[in-house]
Amino acid sequence: VGGGAVVAAGDKRVPKIASVVGILGHLASRHAGSIKQELLRMFHESLGSPREHHKATVPFLLQLALMSPALLAAVSPELVDSLKPPVLNQLHQHFSALPRDELDGLVGVVVHLLCHTSAGALRTLRFLLATAAP
Repeated sequence: VGGGAVVAAGDKRVPKIASVVGILGHLASRHAGSIKQELLRMFHESLGSPREHHKATVPFLLQLALMSPALLAAVSPELVDSLKPPVLNQLHQHFSALPRDELDGLVGVVVHLLCHTSAGALRTLRFLLATAAP
């Protein structure tokens, strides 16, 4: 996964992830609460896990959000609410060992998603201001 989270157009996994996004989008129309709960569970579980495959969970979830505005809108308000100091510390520890270019790629994806999030935008801005304040 190039840039830590962005799938290159020539990547053979593109049809697979597009299929996953399509299935989740369809399921979210009828089971939004369950899908949201499971995506948030995956996020939090991956941060506390030393398992190698869990290191790819956050980039995978970011890719899902890039490809599906509906999934981004469903998850972003609750995700922002869950970013308390212990979770932010876990995120820092989780990504502190990444090479600088991968980390920059992930930050770029997060900024892109923030700019394209209308659901909970005010909540997100308040969170950013509160977190940045001394």
